[in-house]
Amino acid sequence: MDTLIRFLVVLNCVFGGSALASAQNISFAEQRPFVVGVVPVVGNGAVGGVAVDASGVIALAEQRDLLELKEARGVAMVGLGGDVAKQSRLRKISLRRLDALLAQHASENIPLPPEVLYLAGLQRVEYVFAYPETHDVVLAGPAEAWTVDEGGNAVGEDSGAAIMQLVDLIAALRTIDKLIAGEMISCSIDPTPAGLRQFAALLRRSRTSPSTQLLRRMEQAVGPQTITLTGIAPESHFAQVLVVADWQMKRLGMGLAASPVDGLTSYLEMLRDKPGMAPRNTMPRWWLAYGDEPVERDAEGLSWSLSRPGVQVCTAAGRLQPDGDVDAQTASDPLAKAWATSMTKQYDRLAVVEPIFGQLRGCMDLGLVAAILAAGDLLTAVNLELPMLLDDARLQLASHHVPRTVASQASAIKGRREWIVSISGGVELDVARLINAANVQTEIREARTEASPSPAASWWWD
Repeated sequence: MDTLIRFLVVLNCVFGGSALASAQNISFAEQRPFVVGVVPVVGNGAVGGVAVDASGVIALAEQRDLLELKEARGVAMVGLGGDVAKQSRLRKISLRRLDALLAQHASENIPLPPEVLYLAGLQRVEYVFAYPETHDVVLAGPAEAWTVDEGGNAVGEDSGAAIMQLVDLIAALRTIDKLIAGEMISCSIDPTPAGLRQFAALLRRSRTSPSTQLLRRMEQAVGPQTITLTGIAPESHFAQVLVVADWQMKRLGMGLAASPVDGLTSYLEMLRDKPGMAPRNTMPRWWLAYGDEPVERDAEGLSWSLSRPGVQVCTAAGRLQPDGDVDAQTASDPLAKAWATSMTKQYDRLAVVEPIFGQLRGCMDLGLVAAILAAGDLLTAVNLELPMLLDDARLQLASHHVPRTVASQASAIKGRREWIVSISGGVELDVARLINAANVQTEIREARTEASPSPAASWWWD
């Protein structure tokens, strides 16, 4: 029997703590910072329908946990109403006024309202405008009223698209110094060299078609794979989103999860349908990254536009040698490229039916925001200080347990008599390169003028 084996890393995120019917956990004292944490601290916790227990084990969230999480978020949003619940084509958020509001709540030790935790319903950042005359930076993008879906995710009432979160904005802004130093925001899942050697040795000894028992032995041979996060606080919700999105992408690619949208089949299904195109002993790798030209700016660098959708799936490959070494990264096979192209085309739909991909796109937008502020030291240029948003000693994000390793998972499909191993992937936010290559567009300046901060005291406006 001809068979192909493909590996997928399953990883998860964890929120520790007992069940809380609150949208945040806040404490404030003379020696302690103001602490903000959006609570999926229910049961095992969940992000995008994925849960992690205290040992870092990844699994799909159990239904009872999701129900508790949905109820907790629902209670937290009681009282939401007024203008913030209206749909807006372009909602604006003042970073200066938001920071002042956070300082006020910290000084009075009172909880933040849901509209602050969910950034006034903002779903994307389409523009970043700097105003030296008012010492402010304004983020602008579409927004709408939000609700809680069955997985406990905050999503738009009409669109179903993910709502951006304050904690992710804060985590992104605190990467500015690292971005200036050239560090990239990324998440990667990789097998250890010892695991690869054990896997190669098992392949040399195995001459039978893959059985359930053999697949389990392969998983054991590869063993735990290492999760590497760079550029972002590893205990942040932002980091959890990177990790879970990577895991979900791999599950879709390997057919370990049913595709939620028509037109996106798994890579293994492609190999089954075209077995003659299967490469020999290769390890295709996919990762999520920005598109080639995600930003444009005006000549002064005070107005920036973020492109849509802005996310693409990239692919490359290595070749597993008999001794367990992996050849240098090369171009992937045509089917791996076809799968990457297919998921890129379906990303807008996936971002709605799989909220984790919507959350990832929001985090990637915020990563670009941080890179824009880092480019030319924009905050200094407009004389804007953001002590609450930037200083962990004043405002601290609640810590989440993010696993350091994840178990390997194998699946098989009939095809040629070769092994195909997928061992790594991730999310890559090489924002410095993209910001430096931004196109100059004069019409973006006009959008900045139209979005000029409202004279009213509100931290957001339409």
